[in-house]
Amino acid sequence: MSTSNRPRRKFAAEFKAEAVAMVEASGGQIAKVARELNIHESSLGNWVTQAREQAAGAPTPAERAEVRELRAELERVTRERDILGKAVAYFSASHPRSV
Repeated sequence: MSTSNRPRRKFAAEFKAEAVAMVEASGGQIAKVARELNIHESSLGNWVTQAREQAAGAPTPAERAEVRELRAELERVTRERDILGKAVAYFSASHPRSV
């Protein structure tokens, strides 16, 4: 795999939004709009996908990452709770109270 020496281009959010609007206005012709704007089809396709997901209310990548972290934390806390419950049961059974 060879990589080019040119730096990675960054595009403003406004440019991306206008490019997505052009795709929508052209009936979804990503390749045509990409050629007109001199950008890669894959980049424009990703922008269109992201815009459609946002419009549909799909979670953002940051939100998906947060959900993964919260699920992992929930799993850890659940395991800890189960272990503590077993410890309480063990120590309660091995040291009966005097009545």
